Amino acid sequence: MSFFIRLYKITALIMWSAFVALLTIPYQFTGKWNSIKKISRCTQLWSKGMARIINLRVKVSGDIPAEMGALVVSNHMSYLDIIMHGSIMPLRHAPKSDIAKWPVLGWYIGLSRPIWIDRTSKQSSESTMRDYAETMKRGMHLIVYPEGTTTDGKSGVLPFKSAPFEAAVSADAPILPVITRYRQASGEPTVCWYGDMKLLPHAWQVLKLSSIEAELRFLQPIFPEGRSRKELAEFVHGVITKEYKSL
Repeated sequence: MSFFIRLYKITALIMWSAFVALLTIPYQFTGKWNSIKKISRCTQLWSKGMARIINLRVKVSGDIPAEMGALVVSNHMSYLDIIMHGSIMPLRHAPKSDIAKWPVLGWYIGLSRPIWIDRTSKQSSESTMRDYAETMKRGMHLIVYPEGTTTDGKSGVLPFKSAPFEAAVSADAPILPVITRYRQASGEPTVCWYGDMKLLPHAWQVLKLSSIEAELRFLQPIFPEGRSRKELAEFVHGVITKEYKSL
């Protein structure tokens, strides 16, 4: 029976993704920032539908500022984080440029008009930071995962890379710290995807779960207040780590 449930979920996920892709088509050829704002709403719709199909239940605590664009900063444990965060608010994402080369999935992610990150090119990095800053100045939330990788969530929060915080400094934009956690019963396949785990086998196990319990805790916004990007990264990491350990 679990095989057919997984098959049903896969079919539903593909059909829903195709439907939302069609919704974004009119915004792929119009003015840049107006289109990106509208596509971020489509991305939120996609995330809500995906969460419903896999029965991802998210408990949210804390306040989400809506009046200004912020750099949303979270710990990172799974590809499900993207669905979870996107289902709560409109976001612009910043995936690694390598993902753009993935068959089908890279093209699909590209429809969301993300900011592709290429850490091998200094010129590209400078352009990325400008896009980061402009996104927030335009009143949109941009989410980053400054640990730079996913973890099992059991060993705390890895040190943050400081590069994404440069945009918050230059735009004088608020940082919105978020703590992401999953609640799972003992013996269930972990939804955390990390280390040398293969994507497809892991996703196949996740689809087996009847529900996924998750928690998002939004902390108070943090403003740059004259800090350098490294100082800001360390400060935000300290705030998130302290709260994470208290849970």
